[in-house]
Amino acid sequence: MNDISKSSPASGLTFSPNMDSVTWVYFSVTFLAMVTCVLGMAGNSVVTWLLSFRVQRSPFCVYVLNLAVADLLFLFCMASMLSLETGLLLPASTSTKIYEGVRRIKYFAYTAGLSLLTAISTQRCLSVLFPIWYKCHRPQHLSAAVCGVLWVLALLMNFLASFFCVQFWHPSKELCFMMDMVVSGIILGLFMPIMILSSTILLIRVRKNTLLRRRRPRRLFVVILASVFVFLTCSLPLGFYWFFLYWEELPQNVVSLYVCLSRFSSCLSSSANPVIYFLVGSQKSHRLQDSLGAVLGRALRDEPEPEGRETPSMCINDEV
Repeated sequence: MNDISKSSPASGLTFSPNMDSVTWVYFSVTFLAMVTCVLGMAGNSVVTWLLSFRVQRSPFCVYVLNLAVADLLFLFCMASMLSLETGLLLPASTSTKIYEGVRRIKYFAYTAGLSLLTAISTQRCLSVLFPIWYKCHRPQHLSAAVCGVLWVLALLMNFLASFFCVQFWHPSKELCFMMDMVVSGIILGLFMPIMILSSTILLIRVRKNTLLRRRRPRRLFVVILASVFVFLTCSLPLGFYWFFLYWEELPQNVVSLYVCLSRFSSCLSSSANPVIYFLVGSQKSHRLQDSLGAVLGRALRDEPEPEGRETPSMCINDEV
């Protein structure tokens, strides 16, 4: 990786006048990923601003605010990495160290986003399975405390991986990568099963209640299930890339295509949540003049909707 302006550190592909089809596909998908990052950063910035200043925060609004920040950080790091790989920001003499630093921050944001989405689906599942405990005995600031713990945990895991890479980078690159693989294994082996299990239980309960009561599910249920589905569909390939490609001796072209496609899909995942919020919040709403804050508040409202009329436009502020 001596010249990032001429080659991609992750792909091993180079710019040349006679690029083959694989190289064209790689840089085309990379361009789409860059566009997606820009749009996703705009969407998550709007969500962050609205939840910080315009919408009263319920427990789940606190989670969504932290998830939007994690997605925003991930997309910024991904866009920076893509820019560095194509030589858009810095000369090669200084870009290598910065590239590695941005990559580490991207891992941190990915870990934080995964853990926060797991916490959202788990707490929503607990509120359905144990409604009395959730309404009467849940600690008042549970959401904020859980978010703080998850941010610290993600920081510690990624700091540990970075420490091993800094200490042993020159003697053994394999040891550094194996440390990354261990951290990725913990993420995929702990957070992913909890997210899948809680989301499955939530889906079953929502489906059952919908059939029995013949009423549409709460919008918050739809938001959580849609966000989890998009994450599992689009972001898992990036986690599998970190974990499995270390063991497989695959052709460079195959690895390069998997890298660019997994990056693009992970950018889609981090960019999709704002779209989900506003689509669900505006569903069957005839008030086209509603502000973005009102639409977002309806999407994240943790209360059943009265029959025959729209719900209020704000989240209930029971967290403060």
